[in-house]
Amino acid sequence: MIFVILFKAYHFFNLLDFYQLTTLWQTFASFFQLIFNLYFFGSLLSFIALTVRRLNDADLPWGLIFLNFILGLGTLVLLILNLFPSSPRALKFKEYEINSSQEFNNLPETKTLSGIFKDYFKNYFEFRGRTTRRNFWWVQLFWGLTVILFLFLIYLFNQFEQIMFGYNFIGSMVLRLFFFLFILGTFFPQLTIHVRRLRDAGLSNLGLSLLLGGTSGILIFYQMFTKTLKITYTTGHYQLVQYLLFLLVMIAVLSLILVEVMATGELKTNKKNSLFEKID
Repeated sequence: MIFVILFKAYHFFNLLDFYQLTTLWQTFASFFQLIFNLYFFGSLLSFIALTVRRLNDADLPWGLIFLNFILGLGTLVLLILNLFPSSPRALKFKEYEINSSQEFNNLPETKTLSGIFKDYFKNYFEFRGRTTRRNFWWVQLFWGLTVILFLFLIYLFNQFEQIMFGYNFIGSMVLRLFFFLFILGTFFPQLTIHVRRLRDAGLSNLGLSLLLGGTSGILIFYQMFTKTLKITYTTGHYQLVQYLLFLLVMIAVLSLILVEVMATGELKTNKKNSLFEKID
């Protein structure tokens, strides 16, 4: 359903841009296309794992997952196979079941600095559990310093190469490559540690999804909107919209930071709430 909604939104705004020749609609189309791609690649591993577990539960060969390569028909056949009831023989996979979320959430906090970074990379794809305020901000401090160091070195090499050669040479290109690999390599651990920190502060899964997803979406859309205006030289026509978007970005980012500096369980409530966890 999410795939269909995102794809139709992209198609709708793309048609508006085609017929009305308005660059603003292309910004919306590009935004939904980007979200579609991010969602597709972000959910690919979990989709494969979920489908394999469902096939194992029905005592069917896990290799049937490759039916997805037969576009349309193969996916439909696989969907029907996933509707098969559980098989008693599926108990052979019980030893591979993961720990319950409650057990995972009650793991002791890592105290040492080396242990903090060990947990950071060990829990690369781990969205369960919690991360305390201390552990989270130590990681963010070193991550931020590394980003600043990369940017400073790239700027330094750019200036040096412009003076020496009159253009960017191999040094700055290599640094940009390493910087890209660093951002790419830390994307998932950064995402998962943000999720665990927001949960530790007391947000429910729905609450943290809305806050983190909303902030990320607004940031991406603002960047795409601003770049589109610069390319088409129409900044003056949309100054008010750009200003309002900037205010919305600031509110979202500050809200995210505010929650992440809160102590463990500070947002928990006495009553059951869809956005906040209930006090045990």
